[in-house]
Amino acid sequence: MNRLLGTGLGLRLISAAIGMPLIIAAILVGVPLFAALVALSLAIALGEIAVIVGLSRRSLVFLTAVAAIGAVIGVSTQADLPLLWPILAAVLAIAGGATITAVGAVRQPDPAQLKPIVGHGLAMLGAVAYLAIPGATFILVRASHQGTDWVLLAMLAVMSADAAAYAGGRLLGRHKLAPSVSPNKTIEGAVAGWLGGFGATIALDQILDLDVQIWPLVILAIVLPIFSQLGDLVESLFKRAMDVKDSSNLIPGHGGVLDRLDSLLFGLPVVYFFLQWTT
Repeated sequence: MNRLLGTGLGLRLISAAIGMPLIIAAILVGVPLFAALVALSLAIALGEIAVIVGLSRRSLVFLTAVAAIGAVIGVSTQADLPLLWPILAAVLAIAGGATITAVGAVRQPDPAQLKPIVGHGLAMLGAVAYLAIPGATFILVRASHQGTDWVLLAMLAVMSADAAAYAGGRLLGRHKLAPSVSPNKTIEGAVAGWLGGFGATIALDQILDLDVQIWPLVILAIVLPIFSQLGDLVESLFKRAMDVKDSSNLIPGHGGVLDRLDSLLFGLPVVYFFLQWTT
């Protein structure tokens, strides 16, 4: 127990105790408030990415990317509007913003000055795709039949997988899972995370009384924790490439908002496709 508490588990538990009631309240109140919370979280995560890649949060490219996230999430609340529109608009707007920035800032055809601007534009395009498109599935799941319960199941199951992987890795971890990407992750932690996510999915189905048959649910319980841990590895790969430990220090014991969203960004789309398959 002391081994876990000494690694920041206490801070994690305190932050979760404060944050979870707010998140659950937003889910329960309705789609507009939940969509606003998702959009705000994604915008903060985008800001963390911008800082990591060295892009000013006052720049035209960043502000355009924030607007793109808001547009995608806003359209996702309207069932009669296709998401393709804001996604295409985001691509054009960010590319246009990067071009305007380059024209205004660089007077000579100097590749050394143009490369950072182009790189920042591409980074924001990638970040919007990484954040906003999966983020839209948060809203689509919430707006579906029994949407409140499905979002609760997805979030709590993913968080259970994260917590089980963290505890299992600290207590039992011996064999490295992906040392080149995340040296602290272990095979034992990954197995514990999968077991935690699987068990939480089955248990939450019983608690929430979801309208789904057992065998499709078992498939979801198998797949969901796998993809949630893959999402964690994807963010770890990005941070390793950029040589940073956490996306920020905003949430004590957890790092940044991006560090909390990484698993959910892969987990919620799994639930969305599951609902498309079973309904």
